[in-house]
Parts: sequence; C-alpha cells; structure tokens
Amino acid sequence: MLLRWTWVRRRTPAQDIEDFRNGRPLQVVGFTRSIGGAAMVSVGRGKQIARLRSGSLRLVVGEEPVWSDRRGSRSATLRPPFGIKPTGERVPMAPKFEQYEVVTADGTYDLAIPKKDAELMRYVLGPAQK
Repeated sequence: MLLRWTWVRRRTPAQDIEDFRNGRPLQVVGFTRSIGGAAMVSVGRGKQIARLRSGSLRLVVGEEPVWSDRRGSRSATLRPPFGIKPTGERVPMAPKFEQYEVVTADGTYDLAIPKKDAELMRYVLGPAQK
C-alpha cells in the first residue's frame, strides 16, 4: 500500500510473499484500536471510546511482527502463536481495507489492513485457531 501511495506500481501478493520468504523486511500499513493499548478519546457526557490509530506492521522472517503507530508514540511486538481471521466489519472511511481479528499469545486484537495485503498477512500469521 505504501508503494501505491507514492505512485509506484503495485506488486502482486505472490511477489510480496516471495520477498518475505527471501528475508526482505516488509511493512503493511493499517489501523487498530487495540494493538499497543487503547488510546481513549472523550465523546462527551463522561463517555470515552477507543480511537482508531494508523500505523504499520513490520514483517521479517525469523522475527516477531512489530506494530508501530504512525505518530511513533506506541509500538508493540506480537508474540506467536498467531492466527488471523476476517471479521466482516467495514472499516469507516476506508473502503479498500478489511477488518481482521489477530490472535496472539498475549491476546486478541483488531487490525484493518488493505485488501491487497490480506494474502500476505494470512501467509505470515496463518488462520486463527478455534
């Protein structure tokens, strides 16, 4: 997705997976409310909701995935075992993104990623276990 934003021709999911297998570090942009802890925002009358934060997930063979917020204020390392499954929920104001539930050793998190990166994420994190 970062390549598309910079007007560089988009690679295929197969090319991304091959690069990942060959040890090339990859970054997948996305949105989350829960990875790295929830950032709460007041919505009035004493109520608060978790704010949707943008950032990226760094993927490298042999290393645990690391989430970094765009602002650099929060980061989190995701520990195996992993699982990922679509939730079927829409991502507000981001029609080219899909919402997923990511299961890790530390808990379950929400993650919205570009639809074009879904195949890579399923390859790296695998299907969620029931």
